[in-house]
Amino acid sequence: MRDQFQGIPVELEEAALVDGLGIWGAFMQIVLPIALPGMVAAFILSLVLCWNEYFFAALLTATNSTTLPVMVASQTGSQGINWWSMAALSTAAIFPLIIVAVFLEKCIIKGMAAGAVK
Repeated sequence: MRDQFQGIPVELEEAALVDGLGIWGAFMQIVLPIALPGMVAAFILSLVLCWNEYFFAALLTATNSTTLPVMVASQTGSQGINWWSMAALSTAAIFPLIIVAVFLEKCIIKGMAAGAVK
């Protein structure tokens, strides 16, 4: 995120200040829209890493409170792998992330296309 904000030219902020915007106005109307794709990418990465947290939930929490990744991993037993419940739990674990990605897709594509258009 630091590099994302430092990559924004200072001249854009200065031009906004000359045009009559205040400090917060320049930040909200100029800097934030330029930095939004990087912020969305960082949000998606941190969301996926937190959502799929397995190690902490498997080793350091009580056995009666488990998260979805731990429940998926626990579908193997002495009888073999319970494929149907594993597939259902995997779908339930992935579905919220897909919904978030669909809503934030516009921001990422906008950021990728911003450098291509002059």
